Amino acid sequence: MKKHRTNRHNIGANCSKVFLVKKYKTAYKTFILLSAFLFLSAFPALARGWVRDTASYLWSYDLGNGNYCKSTWQWIDDNKSGVAKCYRFDQNGFLLTNTVTADGCSVNENGEWTVNNVVQTKAINVNAASSPSVSQSLPIKKEVLDKINQYRVGSSLSSLDEKESLDAIAEVRAQECAVSFSHTRPQGGSVLNENDVYGEILACNMHTPEKTVQAWEDSPTHNHVMLVKDFESFGSGYYVDSDGNDYCVVLFSYYD
Repeated sequence: MKKHRTNRHNIGANCSKVFLVKKYKTAYKTFILLSAFLFLSAFPALARGWVRDTASYLWSYDLGNGNYCKSTWQWIDDNKSGVAKCYRFDQNGFLLTNTVTADGCSVNENGEWTVNNVVQTKAINVNAASSPSVSQSLPIKKEVLDKINQYRVGSSLSSLDEKESLDAIAEVRAQECAVSFSHTRPQGGSVLNENDVYGEILACNMHTPEKTVQAWEDSPTHNHVMLVKDFESFGSGYYVDSDGNDYCVVLFSYYD
């Protein structure tokens, strides 16, 4: 698909995903996928910014490494003014315009998220690093895990132990979600079945641990993963990209 670059006129939106592998203790390990993989096509690599398809004239947003925003909301401050607007992209990476999205949000002719015809914006620190400092991210990750454990105990289940190896993998996955918000990793494949990972839940632009865990509780599939009785341990990752979009990942395991 041939593309060219051109100038473009310039929610608290949020989204989440879930992926779980269920393990049966038999003579042979059998794994059942409870969530389908999301396979996404890739566009040719270009510099970071807006790209218009020459055939359909639809817009997409190149993240600067050959990957495009797909099946997600994305806060974008494309002129680095310190003010970002939120856009919704479909499964093929194309910008939605002049419509109401599947999650009930309105976007205008420029694809900008609006409420009562007012474009929603978010302040972005253009001088900030892409990822929060360790001192900033550690309390967020810990609070997410604490709230999941509180929810499990309140549901008459045992609490889970935090596992450093899962924390490390989840941190990588959070950064990967900034490239492709999907259970399919940017390079292909899944994190599941590797390093004793059997469940994964994702969140984007929830902004706080409270809203993140509440959104998972409100989603039947995410709720199911958090309340798997036989899980023994978990780990979390948190990442904020240069446009201010935040990503949270929690991984679960049947092993300590």
